[in-house]
Amino acid sequence: MKMTRRIKYYFIRLFRLKGSPHQVAVGLSMGFLPSWIPTFGICPVLSVSLAKLTRSNEVAALVGGVIGTPIWPLLFLFNYKVGSLILNRQPKVDELEEVDYLNALQHTLEGVTSAQTRGYSFLIGAVVNILISSIIIYLIVFFLFKKYRVKILQKIR
Repeated sequence: MKMTRRIKYYFIRLFRLKGSPHQVAVGLSMGFLPSWIPTFGICPVLSVSLAKLTRSNEVAALVGGVIGTPIWPLLFLFNYKVGSLILNRQPKVDELEEVDYLNALQHTLEGVTSAQTRGYSFLIGAVVNILISSIIIYLIVFFLFKKYRVKILQKIR
């Protein structure tokens, strides 16, 4: 019960944000962006910085960063899978239990230096996932804020 109340609280705060639907949608998508790469726990700080850079809603960016923080193993697994699929290689990681934060960081750095390593798969997957997730998050949040902001707030109360 306590968790549902907390989720409801943050949902209400998100929909009460001031700003245009565009600003909130860009803020949330920019906030979620650093979750796809190893950031050593500074994802919320990077999220707010990206929001300032794009002149979008900083609170929405913080919410996006906080949403992505607990699901990073799943996001990193998607990076490996998508990158391996695109490059037609055997994935470095096959299961969620195999995802390790430090290995992902090492693979990312290897991917930047050489296209022949498995880290390149992680890096390519991250870029593709960032692009696709940013567009999807933007469209969903923009649509919800544009059409249903008032209705959602009335239902949540």
